[in-house]
Amino acid sequence: MGALPSDYRILVIDDEIPVLEVMTDILAGVGWSVDAYRSPLEALTHVKGGRYDALVLDLYMQELSGLLVYAHVSFLDHELASRTVFVSGHLTSEDLARALCATPRFLPKPFRAEALTGMVGMALPDTPRRLTAGLASDRRDGTSSRS
Repeated sequence: MGALPSDYRILVIDDEIPVLEVMTDILAGVGWSVDAYRSPLEALTHVKGGRYDALVLDLYMQELSGLLVYAHVSFLDHELASRTVFVSGHLTSEDLARALCATPRFLPKPFRAEALTGMVGMALPDTPRRLTAGLASDRRDGTSSRS
C-alpha cells in the first residue's frame, strides 16, 4: 500500500504572517500535514524530533536569516536540509541570487500555488520519513537500524 499525502510532513518557516498562512493553506490543500512557524527559533526546536519530509524556508526574516536557519537544520537533520525549498521576495546579492536560482529548489515570491506544490512535491522522499522510522524500529530483534 502506498503512502497517503497526509503521511508527509512539511515544515514552513516565514515571518510574514499572510505569506505563511497562504503557503500553509496551499500545502494543506494537497493533503500534506503542515507545521508552520513565524519564528525561526521556535521552528528549530521542532526540527530534530519532527521527522519532517520537506522544509519551505524564507530567506529573509528579521529574527534569524533563512541561511542561518538552513545551517542549523543542516546540523540537526541533514536529510531535511537536503529537501529544503527556499522562498524569497527579494535578494540582496547578485551572487546569492545566481546561486539560489541555479537550484530547482528556489521559488521567488510572489509565486503560483502550482509552483509551490510542484517544488515541494519534487523535494519529498519516495516514502515519508515517519513510515521509514516505523519500519526501522519494527525489526525482529527489537533494535533500531539507526545508530
